[in-house]
Amino acid sequence: MSRSHTAQSGSGTDSEWRWKDESANRAMPESWAANGRQESTEGDEVAFYGIQVRLGVLLEYDVDSRTGKPTGLPNRERAACRVLYATICGSRAIVQEWDADYGADGWKPTAELASIIAKPADAGDPVAQQHRDQYRSLVAERYDPE
Repeated sequence: MSRSHTAQSGSGTDSEWRWKDESANRAMPESWAANGRQESTEGDEVAFYGIQVRLGVLLEYDVDSRTGKPTGLPNRERAACRVLYATICGSRAIVQEWDADYGADGWKPTAELASIIAKPADAGDPVAQQHRDQYRSLVAERYDPE
């Protein structure tokens, strides 16, 4: 699990959402890419394209503010997905979490999911040279970039 969000409670404990994987990475479904919101870029922003998803659950724990360790069982949970976004050239990537719904039809993103996000040109992390071709290919498979 990894740290996701923390809120102060004022009682020596913080409330923190932590990620729990429920699947391995997989290519973003074509329907998610086609139907997701597409943010417009402005100024020095660049487009990051959703290329992979990982499904999971966000669990909210009370965490000891001194140690960072959970003080008990989760208080609540919510379905979520993590999306890996890459630039058109595959040189930079960023991960963003979105809420999801889980039901009889399986996992579905909420309407807030963006298939293309706009971020500053230096956002995210540099992608290792050996992965850039794969990221470029995934962008080209799912989108019609200019």
